[in-house]
Amino acid sequence: MYEPQSPHTLTVGVARADITPPVGIQSAGFAARGPLTRYHDPLLATALVFDNGAQRAALIGCDLLDLDADTVREIRQRVAARTSIPENALTVACTHTHYGPDAHRDLANPLVAAYHANLIHVLAGAVEAAAADLRPAHLGVGWGQSDIGVNRREKLPDGHIILGQNPAGPIDRAVGVLRIDATDGTPIACVVNFQTHPVSQTWQVDHISADYPGAMRATVEKLIPAPSLFLQGASGNINAARMEPSYEPARSLGVRLGCEVVRVWETIQPRPTAELALVGQVVALPRTRYGSPEGAAAVVAETAQEIGTLKAEGAFEGLIRWAEKRLAVAREALASWTTGELPAPVTAELQAWQIGDLALVTTPAEVFNEIGVQIKAASPFAHTFFLGYANDSIGYIPVAEAYAEGGYEVVHASQVAPEAAGILVAACVGLLKDLHKTVRRP
Repeated sequence: MYEPQSPHTLTVGVARADITPPVGIQSAGFAARGPLTRYHDPLLATALVFDNGAQRAALIGCDLLDLDADTVREIRQRVAARTSIPENALTVACTHTHYGPDAHRDLANPLVAAYHANLIHVLAGAVEAAAADLRPAHLGVGWGQSDIGVNRREKLPDGHIILGQNPAGPIDRAVGVLRIDATDGTPIACVVNFQTHPVSQTWQVDHISADYPGAMRATVEKLIPAPSLFLQGASGNINAARMEPSYEPARSLGVRLGCEVVRVWETIQPRPTAELALVGQVVALPRTRYGSPEGAAAVVAETAQEIGTLKAEGAFEGLIRWAEKRLAVAREALASWTTGELPAPVTAELQAWQIGDLALVTTPAEVFNEIGVQIKAASPFAHTFFLGYANDSIGYIPVAEAYAEGGYEVVHASQVAPEAAGILVAACVGLLKDLHKTVRRP
């Protein structure tokens, strides 16, 4: 049962669970791949529970590509039943590793269904364990820089945008570190916020791996005797700077990031706080219509032809399903030009946390880097972490100017219209400002 803590004291508990899937499960990330064929390094979930006597909330970081809203809803229900943490006071964030399992898409597959069912219980158990180990805590935030990512929207001489490297493109290299210590100075947890796609081993590798966030975690935990939790940021158009079909890039990039995290950690002076609050909002984002009837028709024709080719070549079923999903989105857009009725909007759950002088703002999308930078700059808090891949998976949210350029993120992987970025920025900043005005100390 939940027993409120003493007022004016923030208490924190941490727990970890192994969420490594069995070899043979369908992979997630890189739609052209089949099952994961071998084990390389573990996938972990780390849960943090915060309590200040007036509010209790939980944060889970998972080594998974993503989770959908239905799965998150089940996790929240299970956590609420076992800990009395309200369903709306839980955030489930994914690192977005491309070397993990399908955790929710193909539930007709027995391995996926079994993994999915177990995952819900395991994550709820991690939160329950963290809630049972609350300790008075001091917190501090520090910032560093890392060069392990690169803007991936490379423009070819003919003007086409490909997934390559664009070293001159916009990028946020900031590394945020939240240090949580017990009042006697014993480390409780190290929370890291950074923004780069975990794709360093390329699509050719089909083993189970947490990629560079896992290597970062291992590096940090060799030097800091406490669990480290990675929160992926606005990495929609940022790839790993080194991508080769082996584990070595993940190891190297993770070590580089981890060393910077440890450097920053050692400069932070934690202090007592009792400030804790969490608010949420659901926003409606307009769906893409590809600019014009002709634009929508062209995407429908191109995607239908692609599906025909894939089937004729006997391509992997996951790649065909991915193309069919894109075709459905394009057909809906084309129909809207004929009927005059706008497609139903994409809903996005946003959350904003305050923990001391740190704010977290969460989104369920693959957000372009510039958007995260803009939101962090406009935040009224002293420190702000921006999280993508949290509480759902709605695809890419590019900046408005990217639509004229095209490219994978815009044409193939986004459900939303160019206005979505502005709506998201306004909603996130508004949520942070409202939280800043209304938070009450216990």
